Amino acid sequence: MPCVYPYFLDMKKKKTKSKYRIRKNELRKFEKENKLTKKEKERLHWWVDAGNSAYDLRWLYELREEEELDELLSGLTDKQKDYVYSYCMNWNPFVDEPYFDYERFEELDLKNLPTFEEDKEPEIDLPF
Repeated sequence: MPCVYPYFLDMKKKKTKSKYRIRKNELRKFEKENKLTKKEKERLHWWVDAGNSAYDLRWLYELREEEELDELLSGLTDKQKDYVYSYCMNWNPFVDEPYFDYERFEELDLKNLPTFEEDKEPEIDLPF
């Protein structure tokens, strides 16, 4: 009697491929319907490759939120930006991932951040 188990394995593979094809077709259709910047296209492709629908616009909201934050931090040095991120990052125990806490960000005075000037090493007079 032939074994039918491998037949079911093939069926499972076909289902995952069809979901992949559906997502890719949605992606192509979404790109035709909407004009996207290069950065938006990259983020959209990353979002769809992660298994999400192109029509779930959370990727766009997150991208715009990041761009707004970059614009707010545009005049700061890299060390000041690191300070802001370290101060404002928080942990969400419900979804078990970090998030940027905008309430803490509003507490910061961006004009009066520490300058973080690098300490210059003192020059040493060598004996030779």
